[in-house]
Amino acid sequence: MKKSFQKLWGMPILLALLSLFGLIAALLGEGLWDWLGWFALSVPLFLVIKHYYN
Repeated sequence: MKKSFQKLWGMPILLALLSLFGLIAALLGEGLWDWLGWFALSVPLFLVIKHYYN
């Protein structure tokens, strides 16, 4: 059962954590943190666009 849970929810949880990190980094940080937040928020967007066109 654990294997199926990880297979089903692994990527959505990872993308949610990446988005949360990006939001917090962009809102609270300056300089490098802004760039890290921008990058972290662009990864889920890139994946959504990639899967939309495939």
